[in-house]
Amino acid sequence: MIRFPTVEKRANLLPGNIPVPDISQLHPLLVQEISQTYNVSQFLPSRDRCDSVVQKPVYQIQTENGFLWPVVALERANILYCCLPLVEPQGLPSQDITKMQLINIPSISLGFSLLCVLSEFLKVPSQELAARVQDLTAFINEAAPFGILRDVSTENIISKLSNKSINVSKTQKLAAWRASNFKGRQTLQLIISEHVSASQCARETWQDSLQVFGDVTCRAELEGGMTHVTISLSHQGSGINTPLDLLVVHPCVQKADWQDLNLSHDVAPRRIRFSPPVESFTLCHYTVKRLLELPVFGVYHMKPEETRASINIQLKLNDQIKNSFEFCELRIPFYTRAPILNYEGTPTQGSISLSSNKKELIWNIGQKFTSKDQQAILAATVVFSGSDQGLPAPTVEDAFCRGNNSYAQLSFKIPDFTHSGCGIDAKSVQLLPSTKFKLNLSREYSTVDYKIWNSIGEALCT
Repeated sequence: MIRFPTVEKRANLLPGNIPVPDISQLHPLLVQEISQTYNVSQFLPSRDRCDSVVQKPVYQIQTENGFLWPVVALERANILYCCLPLVEPQGLPSQDITKMQLINIPSISLGFSLLCVLSEFLKVPSQELAARVQDLTAFINEAAPFGILRDVSTENIISKLSNKSINVSKTQKLAAWRASNFKGRQTLQLIISEHVSASQCARETWQDSLQVFGDVTCRAELEGGMTHVTISLSHQGSGINTPLDLLVVHPCVQKADWQDLNLSHDVAPRRIRFSPPVESFTLCHYTVKRLLELPVFGVYHMKPEETRASINIQLKLNDQIKNSFEFCELRIPFYTRAPILNYEGTPTQGSISLSSNKKELIWNIGQKFTSKDQQAILAATVVFSGSDQGLPAPTVEDAFCRGNNSYAQLSFKIPDFTHSGCGIDAKSVQLLPSTKFKLNLSREYSTVDYKIWNSIGEALCT
């Protein structure tokens, strides 16, 4: 636990300040409040009340002396990162601070950025983790001296700690986020990752939901202290070619065509000019709200009995979606039932198997829909080892799945494709000053949370 006396001194001057307990006292409170494991048999009013406001990753921790807020926390690779930003009331009574909108509290955003860079710093092989932990204090003091965030570039901070030379001539300018200079074969890598989240149910009263969003990551290994890169986000012909609605860019972006994105109905290229840092970073995020058709249409029927369940699933690939998958599988969980004892199934393509915990039936669909109409059907029967239907579940959604309530989770990834048609035109990529470099462009389309609910049961909105 790292504390900043200068920040704590400022906090002590505020009315109603709650002292921060020792790590031995704070740790169990954090685990209890921020636990990712849902236990249906344990109810904590501060965490599980239906009227409590969920503001993840910001939490309120109850201590002996009162409530600590805002505690910013995130979990990465089984490591829990937490920080307590200083929030100054700015004329508001101390009891009203928790009612402020999070977007209006800069220290929360800064605290979250610090946790993200710490997770990147510790994202190393297990044999190197001990050495990184020893350097953690020096890393934090360089990133946030006196508790004031100054740098969120992992490679920048590591370069400063190792005293790497910059090697830039006096006539060149150096961007603040480039603490070191690259030497070697120059390459520029740009990757578009588009994701889909959906919830569907074959019932007349159910409104299917669809969210498509993406990001562009960049890795620029370019010589020189200040290199300007210009790219165009355009539509490559594949996909449905839908305009982007929202564009959020990295601070290194100098200019971007984000004007009138919410009003535009054309698919004109969006130009972005930036001066990249030396490490891999997310250049921009975008959303596509005008996509209305699901990439895969699904109908799921599950009829439960005392010790078995009958399953029938139909999937149809949208004609606008590329029929070439890196992987495509469907998982049918039964967490509230006894372990699966046996199963029988006849899929029209692919194969079915049982998960290692004997709680999920897995349908490996394959790398493409093989029929002419691009449909796949699974009829299966699952036999359970007992009749118990009230076992604890790992999440709230799985705890909801009792009786007819059930869902199937679809997961897939399609390389060299985006649902919106968004891509990067290689001819539009320009460097200033002009130099020779190798350009690597790629894109992919994958699921984040894609649920198909049982048509004869209840469903949850996601």
